[in-house]
Order: sequence, then C-alpha cells, then structure tokens
Amino acid sequence: MASDIGHVTPLKTIVAYFLDECGKSFGDEDQAWLLGLRCLVELNFDISAQPKTVRIPKDANQTVPFPSDCLSWSKVGILDHNGQINTLKINNALTTWRDLNPNRLGDLTPDINTTIGTLSVFPYYANFYYNGGLFQLFGLGNGLVQYGECRVDEDNRVVILAPDFKYDDIMFEYISSPQKSGDYPVPTYLQEAVIAFIKYKMKLGTRDEYTAEVIKARRRQNNKKVILQTLNQVLRESQAQKLRS
Repeated sequence: MASDIGHVTPLKTIVAYFLDECGKSFGDEDQAWLLGLRCLVELNFDISAQPKTVRIPKDANQTVPFPSDCLSWSKVGILDHNGQINTLKINNALTTWRDLNPNRLGDLTPDINTTIGTLSVFPYYANFYYNGGLFQLFGLGNGLVQYGECRVDEDNRVVILAPDFKYDDIMFEYISSPQKSGDYPVPTYLQEAVIAFIKYKMKLGTRDEYTAEVIKARRRQNNKKVILQTLNQVLRESQAQKLRS
C-alpha cells in the first residue's frame, strides 16, 4: 500500500495544509501558492539546493555558456581519470571584451608580449640546486598543478577560457532553479518551513517562527544528519599503529 508521505510533496498540497490549518477558503489558494513559490526560491538559495554538475563542450571562441537553469555557480574544472573534478585557475585578468562574439579569438590581438620566455633562464636568482644544475625559480609560482585558466562573466553568463585552453569541454557545478513538473515538488522536510513562511507573509505568524522552522529543516537534510556508516568509517580510519597522545 502506497504511503501518502513521500520524499517530495507538491507545493499545492502544502498550500492545502496551510488553508486547512488556518481556516482559509480556496479563494486564498492562489495568493498562498505564490507566497509558497517565493519561499521555495528563498530556501533554494539558502539551504535546500543541491549542487548540479554538467559537462559542457566549449564553443569555438573558447567560451562556455551557463546552463539555462543556473542560479549561481560553485565550481569550474575538468574531469580526471579518477572521476574527480580538477578545478581551473580563476584568472580575472582574462578580458571579457567581445566574449559573446563568435570571432572573439581573432580580435584578441596582443599589443605587448608578457610571456616569461627566456626571463626564467636569466643568470640571476639561481636559487634552486638539483642534480648538478642551478635553476631559477624566482617569480615562477609554487608548483601548483592546474590544467587551465578561466574567468566567469556573470553578466553575460559565460565562462571565458584562456586562448591556449586545450580541452574540449569543462565540468560545471552550479545551483539550479526549482523545476516545475505539473507543480513544484518540495522536499518534504521543508514542508513546515513553507507553511510558516506563508503564515508570516499573511500576518498569521511571525518571522521568528519561520526562522525556527528553517533551522529545523536544515538539520533534517541528508548531508547534515549523523549517519551510522559515516561514523563507523571515521572510527575505522582513526585506528593505527601509533603512540597515543
């Protein structure tokens, strides 16, 4: 027998719970539904949205457009052989000039040459000795390995890649907007927070009551709960042949 309580609850069902609790008629349904949608957006930004990851091919002008449902981005990188995302270096010196133009690369005609070139073998700052040779490391960075550079243009919603970026696509991690499928599905742990928000906006409750429900909802998220398997893993990894402090 199927349960009426599932992982998600339609927003209209939550609105019906509010109407029943507060003795409101279905004439208030439309207003309550719109307030519930506003609450869903707020909660999506604050606590409930889970990062979404997509693989996007780059365009010929070395840019990558944002996904249409992207609210805010969190990570840009490329995939390695272990299935991990290696993040790209954020270089805000990359220009956003004509970044929506298909001929962008052809317009990036340099006026000066800023490459390090032979400067790194200039006979000063021989500060690293290895295997019988002297090497100049002054100003060459700390050896951090990153596989490319990018700049994120928030206004035009594109990722700008360096002209010499050699990979065909990037991994893009972001917070997505709520998706409508008949109605907006709401994670059930947010149900009471949505009801409290509607009550607060309709002068039937207080902001403090809404805040308290948001705190409760946040504690009920999967990534916030204590899971026995995770706890056991931490205990097993802490066991070792070593002196105790």
